[in-house]
Amino acid sequence: MRRCGFINRVTAVVLQPASVFTSLVWRLVVPLVGGMEGFERNGSGGKSLRKREDLTSFEPYSWEPSTEEIARSVGISPGRVVRMDTNVSPYAPVEVLKRLAGRLPRLRVNHYPDTSYRELRELLSDYADWDQDLIVPTNGADEGIDVISSAFLRSGLSAVAPVPTYSYFRVSTELQGARFVPVERGQDFGFSADDLLERYDKSTAVFWICDPNNPTGNLTDEGALRRLCEETEALVVIDEAYFEFSGRTSLRLLRDYPNVCVVRTLSKAFGLAGLRIGYVLCTEEVVRELNKARPPNSLGTVNVAGAVIALRNRGYVERVVKEIVRERERMALELTRIDGLTVFPSSANFLLVRLRSESEASAVKDALLRRGIVVRTFPGNPRLGDCIRVTVCSRRENERFLRALRSALEEVREGRRR
Repeated sequence: MRRCGFINRVTAVVLQPASVFTSLVWRLVVPLVGGMEGFERNGSGGKSLRKREDLTSFEPYSWEPSTEEIARSVGISPGRVVRMDTNVSPYAPVEVLKRLAGRLPRLRVNHYPDTSYRELRELLSDYADWDQDLIVPTNGADEGIDVISSAFLRSGLSAVAPVPTYSYFRVSTELQGARFVPVERGQDFGFSADDLLERYDKSTAVFWICDPNNPTGNLTDEGALRRLCEETEALVVIDEAYFEFSGRTSLRLLRDYPNVCVVRTLSKAFGLAGLRIGYVLCTEEVVRELNKARPPNSLGTVNVAGAVIALRNRGYVERVVKEIVRERERMALELTRIDGLTVFPSSANFLLVRLRSESEASAVKDALLRRGIVVRTFPGNPRLGDCIRVTVCSRRENERFLRALRSALEEVREGRRR
């Protein structure tokens, strides 16, 4: 009888209009599970979740608007928008996609993927020259950062990073309840080991190092990295999202020290940002901890299949990298010829450009946007507020940017609108 009564009550719930569904759930279902500790009733008679107080003032990651949203905002077609704000490849890996399309009918998408990602790890091992058992595939490099944070950070611990740098380091750290400790970089955006070691204490569990650094593009002094590894017990995390464009890796540190890991991605040089494939190269001690924290099945079957095809046919990556590096140097030279601009040296696939003021940087960004060009700015940042960051794209897109920039600067500096 109790079971029939329960079924009748649930049937009554699902037949109600949506407007009263929630209140009925609280009245009929919650008593069956013995109440909901940790919930508070709000003024409308509903209930609200108990929230983390430490996230009250938390600053979330800043999401980029979609190309379609940008196009609508300036009244142009999405095809006219050039995204020079996301640091992804301008070249879609067409041959990879064609081969993937041929495999799609045979993929068992009704099953979970192999949670060990064995085939993917074998190919990553060949590419990175690292033991496949010491590689953790992740859903993009950001998940790699999150898995590291989950394994090594908690309330009462801290992570140190030279800033400005990739902002997701702070986000991932603080989401674990740990404290993010920023250390200002020097005038050339480099840093010394002494600067970071001064902030190292018994709470420091992680050093976040982006190399080449985003958004400044400069490489890290290897001697500084070695001192962090040698003189501390913290995990030194080296984010090498852009390493293909620099021709340098810190892989040798993995062979020399137990407290290092290297985070990489196929989003940049491989042109697979939409497939979300990252990986972490680890030591034996680190891989044990990351495998405790990594989620199962976070890489989809189709995503893994695309990555496998790309890694088996990676000759195109070398061609893309050479072209982008060539364009990076050409763009940097062209930009230095424009009055009032300072171009910082870059070992990545983007350039950081300083303008005369923060207000000029903001106005130029808006003027470029009206011309269909999207760049990144850093409003309110004391070190980067007067800068724009520009992704190196194809030669045709780069030429369009240079023309648009000259026009935008003329418009802004002469105080007139297009």
